Amino acid sequence: MKTLDAIIDKVVRQIFERMKAVPKSEIVNVRYKEKMDERKALLRSVRAEHAKAAAELDMLKAEVIKSLRGESAFSQDLLGSLIADAETKCLEVQQQLEAAQAAYDEGQAVLASLNAQYDDIISWADMYDTASIEAKKMIVNCLIKRVEVYRDYKLHIDFNIDFEQFSMGLDIVHIAA
Repeated sequence: MKTLDAIIDKVVRQIFERMKAVPKSEIVNVRYKEKMDERKALLRSVRAEHAKAAAELDMLKAEVIKSLRGESAFSQDLLGSLIADAETKCLEVQQQLEAAQAAYDEGQAVLASLNAQYDDIISWADMYDTASIEAKKMIVNCLIKRVEVYRDYKLHIDFNIDFEQFSMGLDIVHIAA
């Protein structure tokens, strides 16, 4: 048991050392910056498309007024069908806009969650060296969901945190060996 505790302690210490060495912005933004940029670009493009569809609908409605005055070359029936099509398109683009906005907002929430998770882990890292055995166990329990032990103390560790995000290339197999 002492050997296993020592291996886990070593893994946790190296995780904390690694996280302290890399700036928060680099760790948190590495994975989500590209996705957020894509979501932001999609949101901008859908907003532009929505503005274009709304402008087209307004233009057709203005043409109806001209038609009623007899100043338009288009018939009222043609304008009516064009307006119906433009309204349908406008509603579709509105739904796309709402979906893109929701995806962007969700990404912002995930980013905020990652920031909070990073802050928690850094505070645990600061406490870990001076903590009692019970406190260390609580910290490890917050970090690690499950540990599977194989022959020769080979470990498979399931983390509670998004370790792929925070590991930044940390080689767990190498640490545990």
